[in-house]
Amino acid sequence: MCFNNLFRKNKGSHSYRAVFIVIDSPQAFDESIALVENMRADNQALIIFVAITGKGTYNKMRYYLAGADHCIKFSTLPEDNPDVLSEFFNSAEWHKQHSLLLDPTRMCLIGDYKKLDVSFPEMKILEAFAETRNQILSHDEIARIMGLNITFYDPRALEKSISRLRGKIKGMYGTNAIQSIRGHGYRLVRGLISTA
Repeated sequence: MCFNNLFRKNKGSHSYRAVFIVIDSPQAFDESIALVENMRADNQALIIFVAITGKGTYNKMRYYLAGADHCIKFSTLPEDNPDVLSEFFNSAEWHKQHSLLLDPTRMCLIGDYKKLDVSFPEMKILEAFAETRNQILSHDEIARIMGLNITFYDPRALEKSISRLRGKIKGMYGTNAIQSIRGHGYRLVRGLISTA
């Protein structure tokens, strides 16, 4: 992969704020996953954007678990791609304007001179999100954090709890902090919430 060689010349990712990785063939899948993992290990604050342009099937989930922040599959029709990029770069997710502090002692989120009270389970979930390497939690991990029996919990109740927490944060700060990852769980927007 050309990018991998170019990246090695610059001796690490600390001099970058964001990195775009373009994957144009299924053969580059394993190499690009390893590249994302290495970059994330080097720099936790780096914004990693994966753009998949080639034909074939790709598993976005593997990129998210490796540490990618954004993963977009582009159409094979080149005229559709500028619209996809434009929509993404104009989204609230890309223009995150908040830096929120989770205060476990007072059980609240603080940011923009606003305080949002959270329940103990919500605080534990946000704390777990902020402390995981890739800021992704599976449904079972969230159920365990909430103290639910992971064998018998109701997935709809868990989804409702996350939806309520997401709504509280969006209502107070105007940002979609927690995003769904279909078939796996949820992820927190990188760098949005830090712990005290």
